[in-house]
Amino acid sequence: MKITRRMLLLVWLVVMLITPAAASANESVPAPDFSAVATSGKSITLSNLRGKIVLLDFWATWCPPCRVEVPFLLDVFKTFKDRDFVMVSISLDRDLEAARRFVKEKGMDWVQVIDREAGDRLSSLYAVDYIPATFIIDRQGRIVAQNLRGAELKEMIAGMLK
Repeated sequence: MKITRRMLLLVWLVVMLITPAAASANESVPAPDFSAVATSGKSITLSNLRGKIVLLDFWATWCPPCRVEVPFLLDVFKTFKDRDFVMVSISLDRDLEAARRFVKEKGMDWVQVIDREAGDRLSSLYAVDYIPATFIIDRQGRIVAQNLRGAELKEMIAGMLK
């Protein structure tokens, strides 16, 4: 049987559609701890955020699906920013200035890590194979969901903040 490009594309599409749902259904696992410097110049350490719900978001300006998620992320941030909730976005951009401009233009006022070395290190630490990739971390520092999007992401965080 000859494997065609169409067959490979179909297999890839099925894997991409199934992976986020399967990942979010897993039991919680400890989130790998990390420290990084945010664009604000302040250091952020995940373990220091215990007691809060954390949304960890891996993205890049060159990623069309990442750009599609920005309005949803803005909504999540505006809705929950005054509660026990922290958003941390990690850019995987190579053009760091373009990423900084994008963040400023879009009003993405949450914690942003825009640093090549940190992006590479953290995406490896979290085994990020594709972006956008999101991880919801509970108050005890455990990953309780992965790769949720849009309304599903907001509903999960809302439920955890009750």
